[in-house]
Amino acid sequence: MENTSHDTIKMLTIKEAAGLIPGLTEFRIRQLCLSGTLPCVKAGRKYLICNQVLYNTICNPAPQQQRNKAVNGITPID
Repeated sequence: MENTSHDTIKMLTIKEAAGLIPGLTEFRIRQLCLSGTLPCVKAGRKYLICNQVLYNTICNPAPQQQRNKAVNGITPID
């Protein structure tokens, strides 16, 4: 099977990912990786993010679960 452009997987560092999407900082991408919202792979001290996963996560975010979730024992009132 030939390796075409859609078969290749490009892994990005946090810095590279932040450079691809305007308005998205390295700090925010790191937060998304650590929270598990943005799937990534840790290689040594670096987090590597698949470019397709990055675009899918940013462009098609998962719906928020439970809006009235308690934070530090404080429940928001709607």
